[in-house]
Amino acid sequence: MISPFLVLEMKKTPRKELQISIYSPLATEAMTETRNKGERPMLCLSWMFLWLTTGARITGFDLSDCSTQKLLWKYSAKSEEFVLFCDLTQLQKSHFSHRHQRNPEQPFCNGSSDPVDIQWYLQYQNGGTLEKITNQYSHIAIQDKNMLRILNPETNNTGSYICRARMRSPQDVACCVKITVEVKPQIIRHCKDTVQQMQYLILGTTDNIYCPSLNCQSQDAQRPEVTWYRNGKLLSEEKKNWIKVKETFVYHQGMYVCDYTQSDNTSSWTVRAVVQVRTIVEDTKKKPDIVNPIKNILEVDLGKPFVLPCKVRFGFQRDFRPIIRWYSRNSTQEWEIPLCEEKRIQLAPKEEEIEGVICLKEVKKKHLSRKFVCFAQNSIGNITKTIQLTEKKGDKKEFDAFVSYAKLNSLENEASSDLSEEHLALNLFPEVLENKYGYTLCLLERDVAPGGVYTEDIVSIIKKSRRGIFILSPNYINGPTTFELQAAVNLALDDQTLKLILIKFCSFQEPESLPYLVKKALRVLPTVTWRGLKSVRPNSRFWTQMHYHMPVKKRKSQAEPAQNSFTGVSSGKAWVNQEPRRGAPIPGNGDPVGIPFLPSS
Repeated sequence: MISPFLVLEMKKTPRKELQISIYSPLATEAMTETRNKGERPMLCLSWMFLWLTTGARITGFDLSDCSTQKLLWKYSAKSEEFVLFCDLTQLQKSHFSHRHQRNPEQPFCNGSSDPVDIQWYLQYQNGGTLEKITNQYSHIAIQDKNMLRILNPETNNTGSYICRARMRSPQDVACCVKITVEVKPQIIRHCKDTVQQMQYLILGTTDNIYCPSLNCQSQDAQRPEVTWYRNGKLLSEEKKNWIKVKETFVYHQGMYVCDYTQSDNTSSWTVRAVVQVRTIVEDTKKKPDIVNPIKNILEVDLGKPFVLPCKVRFGFQRDFRPIIRWYSRNSTQEWEIPLCEEKRIQLAPKEEEIEGVICLKEVKKKHLSRKFVCFAQNSIGNITKTIQLTEKKGDKKEFDAFVSYAKLNSLENEASSDLSEEHLALNLFPEVLENKYGYTLCLLERDVAPGGVYTEDIVSIIKKSRRGIFILSPNYINGPTTFELQAAVNLALDDQTLKLILIKFCSFQEPESLPYLVKKALRVLPTVTWRGLKSVRPNSRFWTQMHYHMPVKKRKSQAEPAQNSFTGVSSGKAWVNQEPRRGAPIPGNGDPVGIPFLPSS
C-alpha cells in the first residue's frame, strides 16, 4: 500500500497533457532539491515513478515505522534549553532500545547516516501536519544537523520531533527516529543543594558536575542509572548522577546532557536535563590597573584633533561588571565625557584589557587649563589617572641639516673641477634640498657670522640641527674638519633626534690617527655614494636617497619633484612621510639604513 503521507492526484490540463501531483513531505523535499539543482522536470517524474513502483519502501517514512523515544523535560527556569540527538548510526546497528517490530520482509533501513544528510520534522501534540524544521523557527536551532536545540521551555513545544536520513537511491529505506517530548515545569522543592543549569569549574581544582533533575532527591531514595553526554558524545563510563572531575582542564568546558528513566504505572519516560559547564579561574582579589597612558602630561598641537585612550587591565571575575569613564574638571566643576570608542582584548583566562577612548575634534586653549581623569572600577575597588594637556613646543631646532665638508684653499680651487665637494655643498645642496624639497640647511660660510670661536660655533650649530651631513673625501678624512664629525657623533649619543648621514664623495683610506668613535661611525652610519655626473640630476638616485634620510617634511605644492627614471627607485614623494628604520633597505639600494649613531659601551 501507498503510505498515508502520500497523495496522488492525476488530471488533464486544457492542452490535454497529463498533470500529476504528489503531496508528501518526502516528495516535496525531493522535488525542491531537484528544482534547486537546476535539473529538468522530467527527473521529478522519474522520482514519482520510482516512488509509485516502490510503494512498500515509501513506508520507510511512515511514522509507525520510526524508532521511538519518549523524553520528559522538567524545567525550573525560563532560560533553560533542551537538546535532542539523532543517532542514526546506532539505529542502523540495531542498538536502539525502543524500536518497533518491523515486517520481516521489509528491508532494514540503510539511508545515509551522515549528519549533513539528516532532516528534522515537527508534529505538535494536537496531531497537526508534519512540518519541516528550518531556520525560520525562532525557538528551535539545528546544531550540526544531528542535534536539535529547543531554546525556551514553553509547554507548546510538546510534540513529536522526527529526524530522518535523506535517501540516496530508490533502493534505500530511510531510517527515522521519532522523539516524543513532553514539557512540564519542575515541582519546586526546598533543597539547599539546588543545581543551576550553568555550572562553573575552577581550572586546576577537583569538582563535580551534577545532573539538575536528581540532585534534590532524598539520600535514602534509590537513584537511577544516568546516561551522560558531552557535546553530543556519549560518556559511556559515567553512570552516576554526578561526574567526578579530578582536575579541571579547559576541555571540560561544554554542554553536558544527563538522562535517566522515570516510570509510573502506565508509562516510562526518559527525563533529560542540560548542563552548560564553563571552566574559569578564581576571581581576582585586585582592583583594576591603568596601563596607558603612562605619563601624566601629554603634548598636543593646538587646532588639531586629539585622541586620548585609557587602557585598563581587569582580573577575571565571574560576575564581571567593569566600568571605564572619562571626566574633565576645572577649578569649579567636573563633568563626564562620553567615549567615542571602546575596545576589548582577552589577554588570557585570568585577564582582560578594556580601552576607553575620548576624541577631541579640535584642541583649544581651554583644554590646556583642564584636567582629564580616567576612572576604572570593578567589584574590588577603583583607580584613577589624571592627565594634563600641554602645548607642543617642537624640537627647538632651527635647521633641518648642517652640512660639513672640506674647505679647499685657493690653489686647490683653481686645480679642481666644478664637481668638487665644496661645489656640492655650496651649490647643489641648496639647489635641490632647499629649493626643491624645502629644507633649511646650515652652511658654515653662509649662515654663521665670522669672528666666533670655531669649536663653539660647530657644537652650537649641530645642536640646532635635525641632521648632520658629512661629505667624506681624502681631504676631509685627513684634515681638521674631522672634528665636526667627531663632535656630531658625541652629541648624537645624548640627542635622539639628531641623525647623521655620510656621503662618500670619493674613495679614501682611513688614517690610524682617527678617533675610535669616528672609525665606528664610518662603519655603522648610513652612507650615500656620490657618482659624479650621474648624481647631479635632481631626480637621480643620489637625491632620492638623500631625501629618504632627511626629516619628514610636507612638500610645497609648487615644488613637485620630477618622476625618477631609475628602475626600482620611487620618487621622493613616496618617502616623504617616512623616517629611516633600523635594518630597512634604502630604496633602490641593498645597503642597510642606519639610525642615530649609538655605539655600544
